[in-house]
Amino acid sequence: MERRLLGRNQGRSDDNIETIRKRLKVFVESSLPVIEYYESKGMVKKIDATKPAPEVFEDVKAIFTHMA
Repeated sequence: MERRLLGRNQGRSDDNIETIRKRLKVFVESSLPVIEYYESKGMVKKIDATKPAPEVFEDVKAIFTHMA
């Protein structure tokens, strides 16, 4: 994942391996527990975001359609 993020070249001056590792650490420590909590309540839906954008959109749309 680190290589993929480095290869994106978003033009940020702080896009280096150390900064990316820090960002991932912050995500794991702060966001992941929240996701795990809601997942334990059956409230998380997972989407494969590696697919082309139109397919991801259809997957998201299907989830919201079932929620309505």
